[in-house]
Amino acid sequence: MTIANDVLRVVMAQPGLSAEDIAGRLFGDKATMQRVNAACRKLVEERRLVRSGRGGPSDPFTYHLPTHPSILTPT
Repeated sequence: MTIANDVLRVVMAQPGLSAEDIAGRLFGDKATMQRVNAACRKLVEERRLVRSGRGGPSDPFTYHLPTHPSILTPT
């Protein structure tokens, strides 16, 4: 299994996590978000994940599946 697949599995189970939270769930409490950043960026580029937030300490990027209700716009 790849890190990208692991990231997708974690986000499916709990949408809205930051890269730091995802890294912690995959690699333990001492993990840094750099361990999953590349996979998250690639998944966003491939449109398999959606990223929200401004990316700073007070509003970190969070990740959802493209079909998650929290990111869909009302019709």
